[in-house]
Amino acid sequence: MESHLLKAFYFCFYLGIGSMQFLNLYYANFDLSKGEIGILFAVGPFVMICTQPLWGILTDYWERPKFTLFLTLVGSAATVAFFPFSMDFQHLLILTILYSFFQSAVSPIADSTALSLLQDRNDFGKVRLWGSLGYAVGVVSIGRILDFFGLALMFGLHSGLLICSFIIAIMLPVKKGGKKHFQLKEAVGLLKKPVFIAFLAFHFILQLTVHANNSFYSIYLETLGANVTLIGIALLIKSILEIPFFAMSTRLMSRFSYPMLLTIAAAIYSVRWLVLGFSDNLPILIWSQILLSLSFALQNFVSVAYVDDMTPKRYRATGQTMYWTISFGLGGVVGNILAGMALNDIQIPHMYQMSAFLAALSILLLWVCPQNEKLKTNLDLEKDGKGV
Repeated sequence: MESHLLKAFYFCFYLGIGSMQFLNLYYANFDLSKGEIGILFAVGPFVMICTQPLWGILTDYWERPKFTLFLTLVGSAATVAFFPFSMDFQHLLILTILYSFFQSAVSPIADSTALSLLQDRNDFGKVRLWGSLGYAVGVVSIGRILDFFGLALMFGLHSGLLICSFIIAIMLPVKKGGKKHFQLKEAVGLLKKPVFIAFLAFHFILQLTVHANNSFYSIYLETLGANVTLIGIALLIKSILEIPFFAMSTRLMSRFSYPMLLTIAAAIYSVRWLVLGFSDNLPILIWSQILLSLSFALQNFVSVAYVDDMTPKRYRATGQTMYWTISFGLGGVVGNILAGMALNDIQIPHMYQMSAFLAALSILLLWVCPQNEKLKTNLDLEKDGKGV
């Protein structure tokens, strides 16, 4: 029962995320300058960096992940509903900050909650694949709806789907924890553990390359003669082909260690960047999205399970939000800034060649610490009889 509810939640939530992929078109039609649009898109990652760890710490302190999930879903749905009524850039900026404050925490808290409900964390990929399916359906179906009814409807659809996700979340059988053992010093102390620091550093470097690709892949295809339809097909290939790779998660994680699977993911990323860096053949560049599907799916389900395995039970929400903050928040901001600066002096293929080197280099960080090192708290040490 829990598995079916989680699948429904991920499908509905990422269906809503897919509906927001047309936000750049809405901003362009809103008569905003490119500089203003850039600021609005930069706000999200900055807010993520500042607030995601806070949400994780509060979730672990309250020991009520459902409450945090409810709060972030309802807050996101309520905020995004006001976007069509915004009259100028200042209004959109305020709403974007508020929306990012709530929405950026949903995914890591949902992942942490899902892992707490699954009997085997290696089954997470089989649940998460429904998110990829929902996202793909959202991009295609909602795009056609917006063609008929206008881009402003996207906010109402997104808000409605978040409310549907909220209703599903209510039915999740997550109970409040018992006696509190939360200590802020221990939660923040996760960042002092070598194995966790190496893990975060690996993802930060890898995400520099991923975010650079996310920002300039479509532009690169366009310079080679691809039209909007062809670019859309390329993006859809990536979303659809994630599904079978997510379905393989249990089998892969039962056979290989987490560092080994992440090594494979980084190597595949590196190969994919090399293809983009040395080929200008459109069919090859489009079908290379298969490599991106595999590497992204591997990285996602392995990383979420690895964080859950590394961190003490009472700090798992904190661990997930720290992972998201460094990877998708800080990695996204720095990756986009560095890529933009680099492309003032070099061509996009050269950027991909550099990305291939960075992706390969990041693998070293996975092996600098013992694979079996766990993050232990004072309470864990006391149970082990080691004292503190």
